[in-house]
Amino acid sequence: MKTHSKKVTIDQRYEEYWKLTVEYTNINGYRFINTLQIIVDYIDSLGKTRPRLTKNNFTQQYQELQDIVLSVFSKRDMASTRKSINQFVKLGFVRPFLSGYHPSTKKFLKATNDEQRRLLFSEIFYSSASFNSSCKNDDTSTKQINFLIKTLTYHPLKKLTEDDLAAIMQVRIRTISKGYLTFEELESQKKLIEISGFADRKYNQISYFKNFLKRLPGLVVYQNEIAFEEDAPDVLPASTVDAKRDPYLFNLMKNNLFEESKRFYNNKIVCYFTKQEQPKGLVVSHIYASAKALKELNVEAAYDYRNAILLEPNTDAYFDKYNVTFEDSGLPIYDSSVPKYFISNHENDKLDSIVLYESRKQYLDKHRNEFYRRNPSMIYGNIAESRSEYHNQRGNSRG
Repeated sequence: MKTHSKKVTIDQRYEEYWKLTVEYTNINGYRFINTLQIIVDYIDSLGKTRPRLTKNNFTQQYQELQDIVLSVFSKRDMASTRKSINQFVKLGFVRPFLSGYHPSTKKFLKATNDEQRRLLFSEIFYSSASFNSSCKNDDTSTKQINFLIKTLTYHPLKKLTEDDLAAIMQVRIRTISKGYLTFEELESQKKLIEISGFADRKYNQISYFKNFLKRLPGLVVYQNEIAFEEDAPDVLPASTVDAKRDPYLFNLMKNNLFEESKRFYNNKIVCYFTKQEQPKGLVVSHIYASAKALKELNVEAAYDYRNAILLEPNTDAYFDKYNVTFEDSGLPIYDSSVPKYFISNHENDKLDSIVLYESRKQYLDKHRNEFYRRNPSMIYGNIAESRSEYHNQRGNSRG
C-alpha cells in the first residue's frame, strides 16, 4: 500500500468504515464451527423456554450466551468473546439481537467436508453479510458485498487493487444512491484515505475482507488485486490462476445433471436436444450464464444443475452465443447466423417436456430474452408472428 508523508490525526471512535472484525478466520476450524454451533443451539433454546429476544430483553440473554462461549473457549477478556459471537452476525450467519439465523446456517454446520462448507459460506456471505451489524446493532439493510461487486463491475480496468478495496471500505454506502463508486469517485476516495492513513491503521480488517473474498466463487484474488473469473486472464498476471469455473461446484452441478439424464432417459447420459447417448464430450451448457449470475450475487443459480442442459458441442456453441434458444415447448428458434445444413440435420430434434419443468423454464425465459435482445429484428412487430414464421419455415424444410 502507498504511504503518505502528511497524515491527519483521526479520532477512531467516530471513524466510519466497514467494521469487519473477526476472531476466527478459518471457516473450517473447530473454533469457528463450534462457536457457531453454540450460538445456534442457544437461539433454538429461546422460544422453547422463554420469549424470543428483543431489544428490551436482550441484555441478560446476551450476557448468558457470552458466559457459555467463554466457558468452552477461554479468552483473555470478554471483549474477545463478544468478537467471536459478533463475527457471525457480520458474516451473515446470525441475525442481530440473536433473533434468528440464515436458512443455510444449519446446513453449514452439518456439512461433511471443507468444500461443502465453502459453498454454503459463499451463499451466506454473498446474500447476508453486514459488516457494521452486531448482536446489538442491526445494519442489515446495508449490503457491502453488493456495493463492492457493483463497483468492480463498472470499473473500466475490470479489477480492484488493495488500495481500491481500502478506499471502498471507508465509503458510507447510504450516501451513494446508485450503489457503487465510479472510477473518478474511487480515485478521489483513495486520496482521502491516503491522507488519513486508514489503510495502515485498518490493515487487519482489510486482510480479513480479502481472505473471505478468496472463498467466493466467481472472484479471483491474487496478491493485491481482485477481478471476476471471466476477466482474470486479461487483467491479472498470466501466472495468476487457471481462471475456470469453481471445480468443486461445477463437478457437483455436472454430476447432478448426469444423474437427471439417467433418471429421464433409461439410465443413459444423452444430449437433451438430439437424445443421442454420448457419455463423453457432452457439454454442461448453462442457460442463464454463470458469469452473469455471479455478478448479480446469485451463487445458487450459477451452480444449479437446473440452470443447465446437456448438449453436444455444436449445439452448445450456438446456444452459448445465443444463436439458438428454445420455446417452452422445447422447439428450437434459430437466428440468421445458423447454417441451413445444421437446421436441416436437426429438423426433428427438440427438448422433451420431461426436462422442461418449471424451474428450468424460468431460466430458459432469461435465455430467450437475451436471444431476442441480441436479435431485435426478430421481434419487430409481434413476437408471436416472428415465431410463427420461423416454425413455418421449419415445417417447409421438412417437406
